[in-house]
Amino acid sequence: MDKLSGNAVADIIEWDIPNWSRLLTYWEPILEKLPANSRILAFGERNGGLSLWLALQGFRVECTDRVRPTDAAIEMHKRYNVADKISYASFDVVNNPGAPDQYDLIIAKSVIGGIKSDYKDSTTRNSDTRKAAVQNIHNLLKPGGYILFAENIRGSVLLHQVRKMLGKQKGWYYFSMSDLRDLFSGFRNVNIKTFGVIPTVSKNSSVNGVLFALNKYLLNWLPPSFKYISFISGQK
Repeated sequence: MDKLSGNAVADIIEWDIPNWSRLLTYWEPILEKLPANSRILAFGERNGGLSLWLALQGFRVECTDRVRPTDAAIEMHKRYNVADKISYASFDVVNNPGAPDQYDLIIAKSVIGGIKSDYKDSTTRNSDTRKAAVQNIHNLLKPGGYILFAENIRGSVLLHQVRKMLGKQKGWYYFSMSDLRDLFSGFRNVNIKTFGVIPTVSKNSSVNGVLFALNKYLLNWLPPSFKYISFISGQK
């Protein structure tokens, strides 16, 4: 894979960049297995970050969001000279199952924990909705096709309390490891990696560098239940 600039990584990941950018390392081996002409669906791509990453690796990507990706995403792709590799559309992963066996790869970052079947009704952010979305994804994949998802997980008790104080517990579902294993049980070769104990969200890049190094150290000593990011791969 081509080495990415720091600016490109920031545009791909958007937030908590040192920690969430671990997905680039974890997922590269899957991309290396894909034919160059693979059909790829990226959903929940409001600002087009993962689509940018894939296009920079030479793939063509369908960049989608429930209400189309933003104009800022399109402009960003033009700035990186990959707009010719990306198409744009609206896609509702819950209510629009689509035709089966279409895609070699389906990818998303921090999406499934927030989806609802009715976006005017917060009670539809529930287990049935998440299972319906994942079943639709399974149907959309070609036999042997891959999924790559990054999702927020519960993390430590301290992080839970911080989220609660900041109002982050509302409007999102934070998975447990058992939730993830159950949700993706219909796939084979499922691999769930975890990362991040301390968010790297300082405005000071040097501070974030120290926090990232601390996260890497803690990774060796703390169980998955302490970590707040999951990186999921699997195969139909």
